[in-house]
Amino acid sequence: MSMLLKYEMKKTWALKLIILGITAAAEAAFLITLYLGSQDRALTVTCLLLFLIAMGGTMLIGVQSVLTLHRDMNTKQGYMLYMTPRSSFQILGAKLLENGLSLALAGGFFFLLGFLDVTLLFSKLGSLEELWDLFRDFVRMIDDEIQLNAQSILCLVTELLASWLATVSVAYLADIVSSALLNGKKMNGLLSFLFFILLTILLNWIQNRFRTGAAVEVLLLVRAGIALLYSAVMYVVSALVMDRYLSV
Repeated sequence: MSMLLKYEMKKTWALKLIILGITAAAEAAFLITLYLGSQDRALTVTCLLLFLIAMGGTMLIGVQSVLTLHRDMNTKQGYMLYMTPRSSFQILGAKLLENGLSLALAGGFFFLLGFLDVTLLFSKLGSLEELWDLFRDFVRMIDDEIQLNAQSILCLVTELLASWLATVSVAYLADIVSSALLNGKKMNGLLSFLFFILLTILLNWIQNRFRTGAAVEVLLLVRAGIALLYSAVMYVVSALVMDRYLSV
């Protein structure tokens, strides 16, 4: 399993380096604007750029994992992986574990970077009302009960990462079904996409069943736990389908 995990990490390191390089460039622009610039609007733009890079980079890590699985199932070079003495549970488990670890590391990195940048902002300027209002509006679009403090934001990040991992696991299953059961059939792509949408809606429905009077941080962690459990179910079903129809 460790060898498979290293193999999966090796296939995804290039994208992570690109994301890190873009982040470093944007962070440099933020610091230059903060300490040498004089316009609040330019500072707001660099902050929003960092935020978009964090969101986009994290999403791309998940998308790349799905594309890698698709390539492994549909190209000769990738298909050689299934001819090794490894079970489908090991192969798919390594992919999901690598993606989960990558998302956790990316989320932790961007959370700490954001915390550092916010600290620098308030130590230098005292406040930045325009940027703060934009961030507050974005957070309240997700849940209007979330407070703008480190604990609540950390719980929110945890829930978003877990839900994104669950979405990736759903995409795994949809792609495996497409390659194993719908290959060569009409409207293969459309049916797989509808299957993906249906399972994603089911995840959201299950998570929303647990809206109680508990503190918002508790609810976010419960939703994260549900997402991780959902990921595990998708993984088991995906591995069973792969083992039945794709293993050599």
